[in-house]
Amino acid sequence: MERIPDKINLEEKDPIPILQQEILQLESLLETLKNELRSFEHVIHSQLDRAIARMSELNNLYKTQKNAKKAKRLEQKKRGKNYQEPTGLITNRNSFGIETALELSDKEELRRLYKEAVVQVHPDKIAHGGEEGKIQDATALTAQLNGIYKRGDLEELIYFYQNVILGNLSTGSTPHPKADSKQRISSLIKKKEVLETEVAQLQNSFIYQVLKTYKDPLTFIDELRIQFQERIKQLEKRTRNSK
Repeated sequence: MERIPDKINLEEKDPIPILQQEILQLESLLETLKNELRSFEHVIHSQLDRAIARMSELNNLYKTQKNAKKAKRLEQKKRGKNYQEPTGLITNRNSFGIETALELSDKEELRRLYKEAVVQVHPDKIAHGGEEGKIQDATALTAQLNGIYKRGDLEELIYFYQNVILGNLSTGSTPHPKADSKQRISSLIKKKEVLETEVAQLQNSFIYQVLKTYKDPLTFIDELRIQFQERIKQLEKRTRNSK
């Protein structure tokens, strides 16, 4: 099993390259895990699709019949003398939509870099040169820049600006925007933590455990087939009795 990179020592003189390398390793590991799971899930579906479709059909029928019974009981209650309409739950507004100071700080940095970067590449700035090819390139780069900004990925914006935009522009007198190093480190750490969480979730998933613990993972499909057949029998009985 591939190993998640150890956490870096934040006392390092320049942790940014280390974080970037660890993020690359995590992204590679994540892609490997996804490919393994997709391949196995494809095999499962190729052999059990009919049973899965039948279970889905019966589940939907059972839910429909159950909801119809609930609606009938509710109508009966409404005709009673002591019936009262239920009141909605009052939610605590402070429990939702609260952003941490770090998240707000990242958004401010993202907005600042975006505004400075878009000035460098916006088609209106290049249009005076009259070169149609450059204008088209600038338009395409602006569209990509806007997409990154909408996704809200600070590190992706920094990378795109420094490695793509600046690589496509001729040297000029306009100063290039630079990200605050602390802010960038914070963004990289958060990105790494997100990737670590995604990797851990996949490695802890049931399907992944089957792949790693079964001597022959294909025997798991036989187990599933038996379970599905039993479930289909139960649902057929329930939906038949509900009619």
